[in-house]
Amino acid sequence: MGRGMTVRTHSARPQSGAKRATVLCIDDDPLVQLMLEDIVAGAGADFIIAGSAREAEDVLADTPFDLVLLDRRLPDSDGLLLLHAIKRESDCPVIILSTMDKSRDKLLGIGLGATEYVTKPFNPLELSSRIRQLLNAHSDTSNQAEHSIFEIAGMTFDPRSRRLDTDGQHVILAPAETRLLHALLLNEGQVQTRDQLSQFTCGREWSPGDRTVDVLINRLRGRIRAFPVTIVTVHRAGYLLVPQVEDAPKQ
Repeated sequence: MGRGMTVRTHSARPQSGAKRATVLCIDDDPLVQLMLEDIVAGAGADFIIAGSAREAEDVLADTPFDLVLLDRRLPDSDGLLLLHAIKRESDCPVIILSTMDKSRDKLLGIGLGATEYVTKPFNPLELSSRIRQLLNAHSDTSNQAEHSIFEIAGMTFDPRSRRLDTDGQHVILAPAETRLLHALLLNEGQVQTRDQLSQFTCGREWSPGDRTVDVLINRLRGRIRAFPVTIVTVHRAGYLLVPQVEDAPKQ
């Protein structure tokens, strides 16, 4: 770690035989830091607090995390820039905490890979419960993906490496895209509702007006355009992954 860092760490009392999750809290407000310390402990996780983007980058380079709490207004950066860097390297859920409460701010944060966008002031009990749910969902998804390799229509997908391969070409998907494709492949040929995809991809129930799944579907469609599968929209039902049908030869 760099000189002069103000990172503070805390470990909750370990449970016998259980590996504790670790949460990184990135916020420069001392009062918010103390509140987050109690919230994360209440969720049963260990935590590290960093007061700036630079401190967070140093910690992220050395330590894997199960969840990140990220303030938008950091003293040395917009938190969204840091979010972009985090999601390039990690599949862990990220909750943005911000006083910036306009719809475009929320959509931008979700679009860049945040799992949730929570406006300040927030309810500590609700946040603690949400952290616990996301940690459990992330752990379950990681365990499911660990040994799964999928093959369909000449395409191979490894959720662990986030890599898609077909006919000599490959692409590395972003973490949220990986979870979405994984959910569709686990249920190949079956329509998946927005709620089912939201639960698997984001670890939360879908609600009317929540565009997160739709944004991710559109992004994933663009990423797999050259691959032999396509995502079909089933009106008023959800989405379905199917092999692409080649154009019939002209007569």
